[in-house]
Amino acid sequence: MKNVNMEFGVRQVICQGSGCIGKLPEFIKRESWKRILLVCGPTLYKSGAAKAVEEGIAKAGAEFKVFSNVRQNPEAATIDAEAVPMAQGFKADAIVAIGGGSTLDTAKGVSIVGNSGKKVLDFAIDKISAQEQLRHETLPMVAIPTTAGTGSETAKNAVISDESGYKLVLAHPAILPKYAILDPDLLKTLPFHVAVASAMDTFVQALETLTNRNANDFTRTQSLRSLELIGEHIRPFCANPADAEAADGMSLACMYAGFSLGLAGIGQDHVITHPMSEEPFNIAHGDACAMVLPAVIEYNAIACKDLYRKAYNALSGKRISSHKFHVDQLINWVVELNCDLHVAGDKSFAELGFNEDTLDLMMKHPIIRFAAELNAPADITEYPRTTSLEDFRNIIKRVAAYSEAQSEYAKSN
Repeated sequence: MKNVNMEFGVRQVICQGSGCIGKLPEFIKRESWKRILLVCGPTLYKSGAAKAVEEGIAKAGAEFKVFSNVRQNPEAATIDAEAVPMAQGFKADAIVAIGGGSTLDTAKGVSIVGNSGKKVLDFAIDKISAQEQLRHETLPMVAIPTTAGTGSETAKNAVISDESGYKLVLAHPAILPKYAILDPDLLKTLPFHVAVASAMDTFVQALETLTNRNANDFTRTQSLRSLELIGEHIRPFCANPADAEAADGMSLACMYAGFSLGLAGIGQDHVITHPMSEEPFNIAHGDACAMVLPAVIEYNAIACKDLYRKAYNALSGKRISSHKFHVDQLINWVVELNCDLHVAGDKSFAELGFNEDTLDLMMKHPIIRFAAELNAPADITEYPRTTSLEDFRNIIKRVAAYSEAQSEYAKSN
């Protein structure tokens, strides 16, 4: 561990389980909130899936206004020009957000801007640290996820795109939702590809937070419990999100991974996926996470073999001893899962646009350059191994190689 004195704990009210969306009125009344900005994606809102939330707000005696112009990749321009002015004009005293990671991150962008008069990316990690005390009022938030994926509901992180489409990160305690409502009943109608992408995001978060050098006993306990639940439930959940037991298991797995994400942090996988989900690739974030994972495990193996053994045992339910474990066992488990779930439609990275030119484009991404700057020095890296720009380049090449083999295997079976 790098930081054994790290603060940790659960600093929000969390309600998890079937039907727990019914707790929303109680939470609103408890806080005496009267004016709510309801943030919900356009498709979800039009489907009527937010009706229970609207009824809950009304039951609590509060007014609400709906912001539904949520983009697939939350845009700073939309948050600054539309969502923040709506919240301020309505004089909202809280935000309720229902949806996937994009919706929750959009709401977090509005939350952190508050009444500061600043732009949302003024709060990106390259502008302020997570330890910096904010001098303005932020908006408290209730997060209601409709996927078992990002863990945003229990984490102090958000991802926002700038005007060039680059994804930048917010990470501050101010955007940790005050309340999180994790109702697995809301997962029932997820399409297969969305269930897969969100579930694989949870899986990668659980594994990366386990091996991050900022992890401690609390976060590693949560990461390992998440991996146990994932190993048991990810396949039946993706096959049928209406399977109540599997949905509940993945809802819990997402929650536990979210705890660790907000405290320990992630690894090289999530860094590499940022440019993969932008032009020219436009790969779904969870699919990108899955594609990258075998190469990242391979790179980190020399530094955290025993943690990978514990992860493999949690996922597989086995009890492999240290001297009998080989990292290829975990890599093969991941590759087999990716094939079973038809990650990225069984397409290789090359089929999705990877070549030498796009590799050069990826290496210019600010997230990769920022991550390499922080994690190349051995004494301060948060990753299992120091990772320079050249290391990132080599890992990405291995991603392409693994995805090619995986694609060929999936298509032949």
